Amino acid sequence: MQQIDVERFRRDGFLAIPKLAGAAAVAEIARVYDAMLGGEIDVSATDHPLGLTTRQIMIPSAYHSIFRDNEALGAARDIARALLGVPDPKPVFDMLIYKEPGQLATTPWHQDYSYAEMPFTPAGTAIPADEYVQFWVALDDVDEKNGCMHFIPGAHRAPLLDHYIAGGDADYSQRLLAIRDPEAALDLDTAVACPLKAGGATVHNYGTPHFTSGNRTTDRPRRAYIFNFSSRDPRA
Repeated sequence: MQQIDVERFRRDGFLAIPKLAGAAAVAEIARVYDAMLGGEIDVSATDHPLGLTTRQIMIPSAYHSIFRDNEALGAARDIARALLGVPDPKPVFDMLIYKEPGQLATTPWHQDYSYAEMPFTPAGTAIPADEYVQFWVALDDVDEKNGCMHFIPGAHRAPLLDHYIAGGDADYSQRLLAIRDPEAALDLDTAVACPLKAGGATVHNYGTPHFTSGNRTTDRPRRAYIFNFSSRDPRA
C-alpha cells in the first residue's frame, strides 16, 4: 500500500496521489471508456451531460466489469481504508466525465455534499467528516490547460456553503451545482491545482470545494474516472 498522509488529508481535505494505477491498467480502462464514449458499449440509459454541456456517463460499473475490478479501484480501496478508518470501505458511486479538446465548459466550484439532497443540500448543513471520499483518476496527463482538479485546502471543516443549480435542471443525473458567489465565499487565492500524469489521482472529502476548468487545448483529451467510497453501507 502507498504511504498516505492521513493527517494532511484531515487538515486540507484532499491529497494528490502521483500513481494510483500503472500504464497497462490505465490503457485497459481507457479502452473501455472510449468504447462507451463511441457507442460500442450502449450506455445511453445513463449518458447524461453534466449541466447539459459536459459528457458524463453515470455508473459505468453497471455496463462493464472493468469498472467493478481494476488496479486503480483496488489501490484506492486501501487508501480509503486508511482515510476513513474502517476495515471495509464500501464503493457507493462511479462515473466518467469527459472533456474533449476545445470543450470550454467549466465544472464550477462546488462541494460534493451539496448533491446529497434534492435539488441541493441546504447551506449550513454539517458535513460528515469521515463518511465519504471521492477519487478522481486521470486517464490522460492533466494540467491547468486541459482541466486538472483545484481544491481549497481546509474549507471542508466548515458547514456546507450555499449552492444553486448552475446548469441543467433538478434531475439528479444532469444538474450542475455551484457555490453561490465563490469569490466571496472562498479564499480563491489559496486554491491548489493538482496536475497529474495518467494513472495519478486525487482524493478528497465530500466537503472540500473543488473546480475544473474547460479543456483549452486543441489536441489533448481529458478523461476522468471518478468513484466514491463510504465508511458505511448506504443500504443498511
